[in-house]
Amino acid sequence: MSTEDIKDIIYIDVDEEITGIIDKIQESDKKVVALVLPKRASVFQSIVNLKLLKRAAEKKSQNLVLITSEPSILPIAGAVGIHVAKTPHSKPEIPAHPDSVDQYEDESMDLDNGREFDPKSSKEKAVGELAAASGVALTEEKIHKPEDIDETIDISDESLIDDATGKGENEPSKSKKSKKSKKDKKDSSLKVPDFNKFRKILIIGGIVFASIIVLFFLFGNLLNKATITIQTTTQPVNASITLNLDTAAKSLNTANSNVPAVAQSTQKSSSQSVPTTGQVNNGNKATGSVTFSSVYCSSQPPSSGPPSLPANSGITSNGVSYLTQSTTTFSSTGSFYKGCTSFAANDNTSVIAQSGGSNGNLSSGSSFEVPGSGYGQIQGTNPNALTGGTDNMVNAVSQNDINAATQKIGSQDTSSVKTALENQLKQAGLVPIAGTFNTGTANTVASPTLGSAGNQVTVTQTVTYTMLGVQQSYLSQLVTNSVNQQINTSQQSIVDDGVSTAQYNVIQSNGTTAQVTMQATASVGAKLDTSTIKQEVAGKKTADVESTIKSDPGVTNVTVKLSPFWVSSVPTDQKKIVINITKS
Repeated sequence: MSTEDIKDIIYIDVDEEITGIIDKIQESDKKVVALVLPKRASVFQSIVNLKLLKRAAEKKSQNLVLITSEPSILPIAGAVGIHVAKTPHSKPEIPAHPDSVDQYEDESMDLDNGREFDPKSSKEKAVGELAAASGVALTEEKIHKPEDIDETIDISDESLIDDATGKGENEPSKSKKSKKSKKDKKDSSLKVPDFNKFRKILIIGGIVFASIIVLFFLFGNLLNKATITIQTTTQPVNASITLNLDTAAKSLNTANSNVPAVAQSTQKSSSQSVPTTGQVNNGNKATGSVTFSSVYCSSQPPSSGPPSLPANSGITSNGVSYLTQSTTTFSSTGSFYKGCTSFAANDNTSVIAQSGGSNGNLSSGSSFEVPGSGYGQIQGTNPNALTGGTDNMVNAVSQNDINAATQKIGSQDTSSVKTALENQLKQAGLVPIAGTFNTGTANTVASPTLGSAGNQVTVTQTVTYTMLGVQQSYLSQLVTNSVNQQINTSQQSIVDDGVSTAQYNVIQSNGTTAQVTMQATASVGAKLDTSTIKQEVAGKKTADVESTIKSDPGVTNVTVKLSPFWVSSVPTDQKKIVINITKS
């Protein structure tokens, strides 16, 4: 017969009552009933409850085994006579009987007062009520802290039963119990400390403590940093320098303040339209023909006639301009009178009025002049009337109209152009001299052109704007030279050269050169060298750092900030030291 056929393992909950446990025992049909007890099972620390369990098992001829190692339950189980197994691999045995059985057994105790115990009828009653009903005063043993129990149970036939009566083969006899000394009983209830476990805890704790110290040391050396802020007093020193800016200069000349400059330029086209106020006669032009002649006076007759009069030559009559339409040649008439020789044109010349209008119409015999003819005086007359001129007055572009549109363009705001040039110079790493902003010659175009018919004229101007810029290092060098001549350089140094806030007054500028007056206010303070300070304070405590730096003249306050928080001295590595110098 296998172990599973004769045994039954029952797991007990910590809050389970005695009546429920008795029901589970009675429901089992196995010869051996093993109860696995939880920790702090107070229901099993009463001798009355254990007697009730044992009686319920005996009624069904079952052997009861408690799986526990709690010291508070063992003496009670021994007093009642119930087998106990500490671990799944140990054999069940009845624990040693306590020294005084009277504390657990009372001969006058009668659990049921002559009546048979009925678990079903008492199922709903608590353990205390059952004990009170039997007239017994229950006393609980002191509950000791239980040890962990391995809930894996493997109870073999040999360890529980060795005959039909269900007694274990290792069940101690009453004579053996009586032979045990009180000292042995006392020692068996003592818990021996686990020194291996204690030693392991000490070792682990030591390793953790050492690791923390190492981490603090590493972080203190790898992440440490010092920021030292030095506050100094300063005094202003003015520098006034006349700069000669020149885009053709290649290098700085500190003797005469000749400074290389860069001209930044940009083009901008602007247009303005105005209505036309001029008028032109757009009628037909008068036409006709003119006969030209010339008289040359000298002591000797000329060897040849005057030069030809080319086509499109301008001639006038009565204030009206005409244009010749063909070339006119001359030949001598052969007459010489009072020192003058006459020349006549070989043919009549066709002419046309320059402008339309009826005023170009002339009657025959009108006189014409040729301005600037140079060789003698060329004159002309029209043998026939000039006709065909008609009037048709329309609006036209006048010079006043062009001037009005140009003035509007000149009045436009150029601040955006000026700002754009300043930004371009700054982006190139230069200091813009705003006063050198220069407007170049405008290229003006009118449409329609001057004198052309039209109701509106649009004038477009394209202008090139320039501004000069200078490298800041040149200006700083000039200011430094000027300030150093006014201070004691062995005890004082320039904290701020003032170039960033300097004022410039332009005396003259033409787009490529300029003469500018520069006004800068430099701040002069104690002469401090950051490299020397780092060498002096490396590895020192905060108090020593402050006293060392404050000994320099002009230093008013020193603040030392160390990190991380547990670091107490400045790093020895100068790369981890930051020096900030402020002025007040």
